[in-house]
Amino acid sequence: MLINELAVTTGLSRDSIRHYQELGLLEVEKQQAGTRVYNHFPDINVERIQIIKMGKSMGFTLKEIAKHIDAYFSGDLTLEEQIKIFEDKLVGINGKIEELEESRAYIYRKLDMLTDYNGVRST
Repeated sequence: MLINELAVTTGLSRDSIRHYQELGLLEVEKQQAGTRVYNHFPDINVERIQIIKMGKSMGFTLKEIAKHIDAYFSGDLTLEEQIKIFEDKLVGINGKIEELEESRAYIYRKLDMLTDYNGVRST
């Protein structure tokens, strides 16, 4: 399918599709039509884009997805490797949550200090 059809089918913009193509996330075949050469996107890219969207929703970067997507689709990514990828991501997410909780606690303390200092008490 051509880029416009892939965009409509997946709900992505053509720019996003081009970006994913540049990162090696999508399979592309060159197709000659007269003097012009078009990028033809095989149907498997619909599923690849679903995986990319799912990965992004779980906090994976496009770089992280690109590192594993071909192995996943070729069946070369073992169950143990998949588990390790998700466990590592979970460790990173938990670390970010801890950092955010510390930031929130600091902001609450700062607000308490500021409101007490100014005699303003918020509810």
